[in-house]
Amino acid sequence: KLLGIRWGIWEKNRFENTTVEFAPKFENLKPLARKLRSTLFPIRDGDIFTGTFHDHDIMYDGMIMAFHTAIGRLGKEEQSIA
Repeated sequence: KLLGIRWGIWEKNRFENTTVEFAPKFENLKPLARKLRSTLFPIRDGDIFTGTFHDHDIMYDGMIMAFHTAIGRLGKEEQSIA
């Protein structure tokens, strides 16, 4: 039962309910969290995909790109504040 509850938070709608709980200082990390969720647990045919990627680069490249994009965006935010 607990495993079902934990997996449930990764579903699209429930995941958004989880990001609502982010502390205000982490608000700007929500896009990164969403991208990582969609990379690791994509929605396929309306359900969360929890299978194994045959091409691991899909997952790894997606994670690297998510962090690269977030770092670039956060850097621009920092520059605009300074």
